[in-house]
Amino acid sequence: MDASPSLLRRLRVPALLFAVTALVVATTALHVQGLLPARVPAAAEPFHYSGYEQVLRHVRSDGDVDFASVGRERKVLDGFVESLASFSPHNRPDVFPTSEDALAYWLNAYNALVLQQVVDGYPYLESVRQPWLGRFFWGRAWPVGGERLTLWALENRVLHAEFADPRIHFALFQGARGGPRLDGSHFQPEYLDAQLNDASRRFMADQHHVELDGDTVHLARLFDTHRDDFLRALPEGRGGNVLQFVWAFLPDTCEERPGCATRGDLDRACGPRLDRCHIVYTPEDWTLPDAAAREPRP
Repeated sequence: MDASPSLLRRLRVPALLFAVTALVVATTALHVQGLLPARVPAAAEPFHYSGYEQVLRHVRSDGDVDFASVGRERKVLDGFVESLASFSPHNRPDVFPTSEDALAYWLNAYNALVLQQVVDGYPYLESVRQPWLGRFFWGRAWPVGGERLTLWALENRVLHAEFADPRIHFALFQGARGGPRLDGSHFQPEYLDAQLNDASRRFMADQHHVELDGDTVHLARLFDTHRDDFLRALPEGRGGNVLQFVWAFLPDTCEERPGCATRGDLDRACGPRLDRCHIVYTPEDWTLPDAAAREPRP
């Protein structure tokens, strides 16, 4: 006996819902991973960082940002972000011929996109992990050299997949007081190694990221999240203890950072092999590093 028309309709509805759901899931996955294509507009001028460098003048020496002033120069920041649609190391390797050129580009692109996102929500955005607003913050995608990239895709599919340098973790602005801070200058290929070292040292010298309490070392959660990357970077024979990586970038003195931990402090507390201490990872502070904030963190 042939199936009745009403039965066929009932069978088609679940199949249609399944197909639509599968399409949405697949599209979302492609979106998050930055695998959707984007139009590449013709460039009005050669690629440069001058607009982004102008905006970075509003970064204070302590890493806090005058977001209100950045907002007043929004067109300059937007102009740099728009240029990313035409140029990237993926579609224009002739513009970025060395690995230093490419890495500097991706670091600057990531930080500029985070900065633009914060300015979009400022002054109503208090944290990049705010309910609903936070989800939009990390879910947005931009056209970058023929690809539509989210911040997740840029960090994981590009930066950490193409460049095996754990110092990158200290160079990526997260729009948070507890994370790596912006510097007052953009990353430059010719000085990139020194700039990455400086970013790592700034992070380690902050007592909110590395703090000693007897034989306990309080570390920022970032060290736990990316622990495997830090351990892989250690010389042979020093593996297994992330404190070995921390020690390499701690300052010798705290003249510029009162209250910070030094290499000598870590040696005395944890022993020459740094194995006498145990590590506690501290919660992250996701509030904005806003120079206008009335109540600085303790």
